[in-house]
Amino acid sequence: MTIKPIHVAIWLPASFYSAVAATLVEMLELVNALRREPAFSFEFVARGPVAAASSGIAFPARPQPTAPVDVLVLLAMPGLNVPEMLLALAEESGHARPLIEQARQQGAIIAAHCGAAYFLADAGLLDGRRATISWWLKEDALRRFPKVRWDPSRLLLRQDRIYSCGGGFSGLELATALLRDLGFAREERIVRKLLVLPPARRSQTPYEFPLDEAAPQPFRDRLLEVARADLPALSPDSLAETFGLSPRTLARRFAEELQTTPGRWIQDRRLDAARDLLERGDLGVAEICYRVGYQDAASFSRLFSRRTGLSPGEYRRQAR
Repeated sequence: MTIKPIHVAIWLPASFYSAVAATLVEMLELVNALRREPAFSFEFVARGPVAAASSGIAFPARPQPTAPVDVLVLLAMPGLNVPEMLLALAEESGHARPLIEQARQQGAIIAAHCGAAYFLADAGLLDGRRATISWWLKEDALRRFPKVRWDPSRLLLRQDRIYSCGGGFSGLELATALLRDLGFAREERIVRKLLVLPPARRSQTPYEFPLDEAAPQPFRDRLLEVARADLPALSPDSLAETFGLSPRTLARRFAEELQTTPGRWIQDRRLDAARDLLERGDLGVAEICYRVGYQDAASFSRLFSRRTGLSPGEYRRQAR
């Protein structure tokens, strides 16, 4: 008896990682080869007949799926400039929405890779559901889509027939999870070995770093200099004094240039410093707490766990 292949449509946005798109297809092809039958069929869907990755590699694509979709995978748009990426995501979301709605009506599994969770949230599919997104987009996601139960510390989340993952090559975790859930656990284990994939990962928090370092700007550079000089003593009032601004003007500048508040920015820098100390040294949690500017180790541990999804000890084990 011939079994109908599971049809996978892969949405390619205006820019994407060629390695992720190609690896997804290679994994499906490997499953077909291992089973000696077409367990999967697949095609790329995009706005034009050719979709160009950020590397310039071209992928042939169709404007619409040629068969009913069983699995829709939405690829993300790369980039480190968050404001520019958010504008690009907003534009791309309008193009992806009809395909998302079509897949929803067909009862398909819908999987969002990295920042593509923005498309699902914008379409209302994540309201009331748990989801994750690339860690560098979490602040905007939490603010823009408050009905979503965001957990940006997680690398992969699935609820009902909707999957989300965070980070560029979390697409590997997404692909292997889909294979297992679709009944190809044996093949998934072999594919993981053939491609020498890393062990399954649960959290994207150990991969975070201050985006200020990737896209430096004068205001951010000066802020980082001040923070490095005396992080424990840093406060919104001391920043206002250093920059010669009123607290209200400082808050407005933070909102305009960094899309956050002075207090939240200071908290993020302290947590960044704590993560660095946990990764590089053997200091105890209490000593790290004091070094980054907190006075109570228990409160610090609770804050760290709430913001990262991992206790300080578990973070240290996963980051090394």
